[in-house]
Amino acid sequence: MTVWVLLSLAASGLAVGFLSGLVGIGGGVLIVPLLYFFYGHPAWGGTPLPEALHAVVAHATSLFVIVPTSVLGTWAYHRVGLVAWRAAGPIAVTSVVAALAATRVTPSIPAPALKLGFGLLLLASGARLLRAGGAVPAPDARPRLALAAVGGLAVGALSALLGVGGGIVAIPILVYLIGLPLAQVAGTSMAIIVFTALAGVAGYAAGGPDGMPAGSVGYIHMVAAVPIMAGALVAVRLGARVNQSLDTERLRLLFGVVFLVLGLRLAAGNAAAVAGML
Repeated sequence: MTVWVLLSLAASGLAVGFLSGLVGIGGGVLIVPLLYFFYGHPAWGGTPLPEALHAVVAHATSLFVIVPTSVLGTWAYHRVGLVAWRAAGPIAVTSVVAALAATRVTPSIPAPALKLGFGLLLLASGARLLRAGGAVPAPDARPRLALAAVGGLAVGALSALLGVGGGIVAIPILVYLIGLPLAQVAGTSMAIIVFTALAGVAGYAAGGPDGMPAGSVGYIHMVAAVPIMAGALVAVRLGARVNQSLDTERLRLLFGVVFLVLGLRLAAGNAAAVAGML
C-alpha cells in the first residue's frame, strides 16, 4: 500500500469523523462504499482480496473504525449533558444481542432486500421531518422504552449486516418512539453505536476465512482501518461542536436532509438487485 493510498484513506476518515460527530451516526455509510472501491481496485489499493469477501470485510472493517470514533463522540456529548443514558440503555442491550447473532448469519441473508427496506424507512422519516410544522414529538412525550428495546434488534442486526454503526436506525427510534429532544438525539445515538459496533467487531474478529490480507484479525482488515480511524478521530469532536451550535429547527432540517439522501442512495442502489431476486 503506497503513501498516497494511506493519505487518501486518512483524508476520507476526516469526512467520516465530522459526519459522525455532526449527525450522530457511526460513519459506516461513508466507510463501506470507500472500502468497496478500495477492494474492487487492488491495483490502486495494493490489497488483492477474493471478490466473495469484499462485502463482509468492508463491513467488519467499517465497524472496527466506528468503535473508537463513537466513543470519542459520545464523550464529547456526555460532557455537556447531551446523552440520554436512560433511553440509550434498552436499545443498546438488545442491539448487542442482535449484532452478535447477525455476524454469524451475514452470508445467508440477502443484503439488497434489507438495504432497500431500510432506504424506504429513511425516506419516510426524512419526509416527515422536513414536512411543514415538523412532526417531531414534544420533548416531554412519554418514553416508550419497551418498543425502543425491540427496535434495538433492528439497530444491531442492520449494524452488523451492513457495516454501519446503527445510528441511522437508532435516530428514528429516538425521535419517534421515545420523543427525545432533538438536541439529545445525536449524542444518545452515538452512545448506542458504541455498544452495537463493539458487539459486531467481536463477532467478526472471532472468525475469518483463508485469503485474508496480512495484518487482518478475523474479517477485520487492520491495514485499511487504521488510517481511516486516525482521520475520523481528528474530526469527530469538531462535528460534535458544530452540532451543539445549531438550534432545534436547524437540527430537524439537518436530520431530514440526511435521511432523504441516505434513503435515496440505499433504495436506488438496491431496487434492481431485489427485483432480480423475485
